Amino acid sequence: RKRMSVIARHKGNIWCITKGADSVMEGLLTAPFDKECSNDLTTFSKQGLRTLIVGMRVVETEEFDEWNQAYTVAKNTIDETKEAKIAEVAARIEKGLKFIGVSAVEDRLQDGVPDAIRTVKDMGIRLWVLTGDKTETAVDIARSCMLFSDSTKMAYAVQAQDAKDAEDKLLHAHAELSGQADTGLVLDGQTVLHALKSSECRKIIYELGVVSRSCICARLSPMQKLELVKLVRQQNKCAITLAIGDGANDVPMIQGAHVGIAIRGKEGTQAVQASDIAISYFRFLVPLLMCHGRR
Repeated sequence: RKRMSVIARHKGNIWCITKGADSVMEGLLTAPFDKECSNDLTTFSKQGLRTLIVGMRVVETEEFDEWNQAYTVAKNTIDETKEAKIAEVAARIEKGLKFIGVSAVEDRLQDGVPDAIRTVKDMGIRLWVLTGDKTETAVDIARSCMLFSDSTKMAYAVQAQDAKDAEDKLLHAHAELSGQADTGLVLDGQTVLHALKSSECRKIIYELGVVSRSCICARLSPMQKLELVKLVRQQNKCAITLAIGDGANDVPMIQGAHVGIAIRGKEGTQAVQASDIAISYFRFLVPLLMCHGRR
């Protein structure tokens, strides 16, 4: 969904307040972003800040009562369609929102992250960063944590319009990276969405992951993170996958990998409860792999 909503009653009015990624929120607003807002989003993203759009609207009492009944029914579903039904009902009220503003928050790196990533790369392990951040934000953070260096040969496959366009962009990226030593790949959720529908594109994505030392997949939903983990496991039966995350949106990915690792933090306990191993700092991944992992 890439968004969250709260419904509140304030001074006699019922309000639906929604925050989410700009790629999703723009379609829920009464009007598209103006030029000033788009420029601010780009500026914040290039500074490595995590951005969210906030919108809200007044909900009439009759509309809320009808919606609340449907939402209660969806929540009480006991089969595998529960999550889909909840999302479908929630989307009914998340529309016609008035644009309120943009939030931009710095997500500071823990101590030791760049050194840990450099060590893991030196071990020959391929690193994929699967994130919901904007592409510009993800790339900036990747550079700050040494996932990409100044000498890294970069290839982008983003904003594909359909499966054919996704395949063309992936093939172009493959041609750019083949034969290079220090390489990096950048994908986005829109391209991944179309690519996952094609068996040929899925194969190309895996081959790109092997060709590139590091890969960033931006603007992904939690289920897209899981699908990429499954893709690697399907394309290479001998590969061992490890997923590491700290939030509820990382749970599907953590559960889908051979080894699921959670980082304890302020994001709640969902990731820890779903993981095989929980650590307190990202840098602890190095002794976990080099010492305990060898056993």
